[in-house]
Amino acid sequence: MRWKISRHGHDPRQIDLLAIIALLVLIASAYLYFTHKPAAPDNTAFIVPSQSVHW
Repeated sequence: MRWKISRHGHDPRQIDLLAIIALLVLIASAYLYFTHKPAAPDNTAFIVPSQSVHW
């Protein structure tokens, strides 16, 4: 089957091709975001309330 532009509607192969390209761009951008994101400082502490504290 050859590619042809139809004025009556979209070729399903064109929609599939656009979906594949969009997924590849999404995966690549997520990979770059998570690998080049600077690490947040780990200065948070988990505070456990004590039962002997009186307000």
